[in-house]
Order: sequence, then structure tokens, then C-alpha cells
Amino acid sequence: MIQPVSVPIDEKFITDACYYAFKTVTCSFDNAMKPRFGNGGLFKHLLGKLGETAFFRFCLENQIAVKHTPFRNDYSELDENDDFIISLLGHDFRVEVKTATLNSPLNPDGKLVLFYNRDQYKAQQDHSYLVVFAAVNKEVTQIALIGWIHAEDIRSCKIWTKNMKAPAYAIPLAKLRDMRKLADAEVWG
Repeated sequence: MIQPVSVPIDEKFITDACYYAFKTVTCSFDNAMKPRFGNGGLFKHLLGKLGETAFFRFCLENQIAVKHTPFRNDYSELDENDDFIISLLGHDFRVEVKTATLNSPLNPDGKLVLFYNRDQYKAQQDHSYLVVFAAVNKEVTQIALIGWIHAEDIRSCKIWTKNMKAPAYAIPLAKLRDMRKLADAEVWG
């Protein structure tokens, strides 16, 4: 069973995430860009940036080299490389962070299923990247990195359509790998 990694939230954490969420939304709206998935509002972007900020801090604290981040001051143009690029054991990996809202991010129910939009997945030409799942509570006082999965492994998951705005891959918690093993040579060897 994986154990989520708690990432402490402080004023700088929230300020950074808010800044980049605000920049994303205002640049998008100013340039008449419409969100491909979801409502694209400030709170949705803030949730995403909270997850990305948590992953960035995790990398820094665990001496994982970060070569590129999705944080920029100008989001007026799309950037296909707007994910993390990290270096592990001499190899570079693209990492996409997905953030969900959970009642208890540090104690997810063993039956938890996380979702990855099917159309977004199919739009990717190359599935040799990693997906990290983060979760934040509704009060935005607690955030955790739940686990990670190689994107190629997502295709074996069932497609879920019930109560969804769009079909999504349903990824059971049991399919995720523990965050503490991300930099573990045994996982990659």
C-alpha cells in the first residue's frame, strides 16, 4: 500500500500557486483561449498549481534535479512542453501533475479511483512520461502527493463515463507507485 507524502503549506507555497494560477487564467482569457478540459476558472487552475508546487517542493527536498517547470510569467501562448522535466539516474523524464480534491489527502480510501481525461491522453503523441497524482482537501489546508504511474500503464485502465463531463481513464489507487520510490534505482533497474 502506498503512503501519500504530505507537503507542508505555508504562505510562500500559497502565494506562488496563486500567482501562477492567476497568470494562467488572465493570459488565457486576454488571448481568447478556451480551456480544452474543465471550466478553466481561477479555482481549477489554483488546484492544479497547488499540485505542481507540491511536486516541485518534493523534488527539491529529495534532491531530484528539475530541468524545466510549468511555471512561467506569460501564458499567452500554448507551450507543448509545459510539464516538469526531471532527471533521474541520468535520464530525463517528463512529469505531468494531476490534482484532485479529497476529504483526506493523507489517508485516501483504498478504493480510491483517480481520473485522467481520455481525450487529453489520446492527444499525446508519446506516452513515455510520468503522471503524479496530488490531492488537496476542500479547505486547502492539506496537500499530499498520492503516487505516480508511467503514462503507458494508464492505457490498461478502464474508461469511466458515469457522472463524468468527458470519458476518463479510471486509475485505481493500487496501480500507483509510492512517491518515495520515484528516485529509487530498483524501480528503474
